[in-house]
Amino acid sequence: MRMTILIPDSPIRLADIKRLAEETYGFMIKGAVDIVANRVAIGGDYHIESSEALTRSGSTHADVWGFNIVFTDTGYTLEYDSLINIKPVLQNRSRLVEDDTVRAAMQDIITGLIV
Repeated sequence: MRMTILIPDSPIRLADIKRLAEETYGFMIKGAVDIVANRVAIGGDYHIESSEALTRSGSTHADVWGFNIVFTDTGYTLEYDSLINIKPVLQNRSRLVEDDTVRAAMQDIITGLIV
């Protein structure tokens, strides 16, 4: 079964993201963010699915990073842990985003999208 992947072009309510998460994990949802084009893809079983949705629509692999939105009682937290984040050519050798500047850009884009 193919899961929904959403690339919102305007802010999206957290409640709508939670509904989308019910297709997969429920308590969290995976996504990818293009830190140059300021675009986010949310959904799918794997980060690579969201990443491919972005690259098919113009993003480049080097600009796309994976994240998780984990729902909490008071909102959500972001995790910067994904296999698509392993980018040795960009000096990121682990699943975690190691560069503070990249993490900050990711956070700004993702939090700016969720209302």
